[in-house]
Amino acid sequence: MSTKQLVSGSILTALTIIILYLTLLIPTNTLTLLTLASITVPIALIRENVKTSLMVYITSSLLGVILLPLNISLLYILFFGCYGIIKYFIEKLNRIPLEWLLKLIFFNIMFTLAYFLFDNLITPGAFAGLINLIHQLFPGLQLPPTVIIFVLAQIGFIIFDYAFTLLIDFYYTYCEQHIK
Repeated sequence: MSTKQLVSGSILTALTIIILYLTLLIPTNTLTLLTLASITVPIALIRENVKTSLMVYITSSLLGVILLPLNISLLYILFFGCYGIIKYFIEKLNRIPLEWLLKLIFFNIMFTLAYFLFDNLITPGAFAGLINLIHQLFPGLQLPPTVIIFVLAQIGFIIFDYAFTLLIDFYYTYCEQHIK
């Protein structure tokens, strides 16, 4: 790894930690800030290479565990941090239906893991408020609330993936040419 790659990765790691730290200061924008923090990994990929983007992800994850609350660190580690690398390799296939299938499989595995970690270990009953809201909005609903949460998560993921793509395109189109 060259000095340029190391410095670039270190700056992007510092930026990631700053953005993740902002989730403590502005808690109402947690998902937005996690999305912004996740863009640093693809920026490392665009500016340098896969090795640098992996360095940004791994070092940000380790520093996040040390410096940030466990819930933010786990969200970054399980999904937001690694998604840029996963997306890069999946979209290299250039077969859109297969790409969406693989991205949804990845998301569902990570969401299921995060759901059970948060609901059972980290913050028991983390989804109780959402489940109560579902019961109030749909009193005669026969589906378990967990199914509705997973369906809503799929919609949220599709929106996230679209927004993430727009952020990467914005960086590539407007920023990459001006920042060297």
